[in-house]
Amino acid sequence: MRRFLKKHLNRYLPDRVRQSFKRRFAAKFGGAIKANLVFKETDSVLRCTVDDLWSFHAPLACKDDLVHFTTTPEGRAEFYSIAQAAKSGGALFDIGAHSGLISALFCAANSENRAFAFEPSPILCERLSAIRALNQFSDRMTIEQIGIGEASGTTEMLLDPGSGYVQTQRFDQTMWSTPEVVQMKIESIPDAASRLNVIPQFIKLDIESYEYEAIKGSLEFLTRHKPVLFLELHLNYLDQRQISASTVVQMVEECGYRFYASSGSQLKASELYDSPLPNVHVIAR
Repeated sequence: MRRFLKKHLNRYLPDRVRQSFKRRFAAKFGGAIKANLVFKETDSVLRCTVDDLWSFHAPLACKDDLVHFTTTPEGRAEFYSIAQAAKSGGALFDIGAHSGLISALFCAANSENRAFAFEPSPILCERLSAIRALNQFSDRMTIEQIGIGEASGTTEMLLDPGSGYVQTQRFDQTMWSTPEVVQMKIESIPDAASRLNVIPQFIKLDIESYEYEAIKGSLEFLTRHKPVLFLELHLNYLDQRQISASTVVQMVEECGYRFYASSGSQLKASELYDSPLPNVHVIAR
């Protein structure tokens, strides 16, 4: 109810007040960003450097995504959180891998790291293949053209042939082409871990409100293994699907997790699901 009131009362506020209101809530999930990502464009490739210490390459098609990671507060916060984790080493399940920047970042940070990039979109998997080849990560970056959900099987999704986005339904302002109805292969996190014979130390979960299904199908796995979660909670998409964000947050809590901003400050569960923001990035551990 509090999220509903904040979101709808917000419509009647002047733009200046509304933007201030948004910045105040967004600040809870950010903080001082101590890592620096820069990229340089050549005729054929983007070179991405982190803290002048390590680097990776990306196709030119990834430029807009890199602009997001380098210029927006939420993008910088997400990058910083995963870059810090990548230094310690381990295996990452990059669920909703998109074009593969997070997987490439993770592999570049530590020569022992492995990334498993889960992306059901055939269009985006082509970008994943390109970024893996550019960085010669074929032995440490596994591409899985599959979605992650509650149970293994197939389900009907929408594919935007322009952007490559895959979603459960056509959300507001997310698809710019006429979407195609496609059958997508789905696997649960526990089944994927068993098939790949790996227990990830880290899971990045950014799947357009399907985080509800992914978490629901992984409760015992998360409780037992406690991988660090980099979770994007799509509050607006959950609203449109009539799924309570508090239910998603409660499921994660019941697995023994607490929530943190990228700065390391602890967050209350209500600060996640009551936020008037369209989506929030949090770390759960």
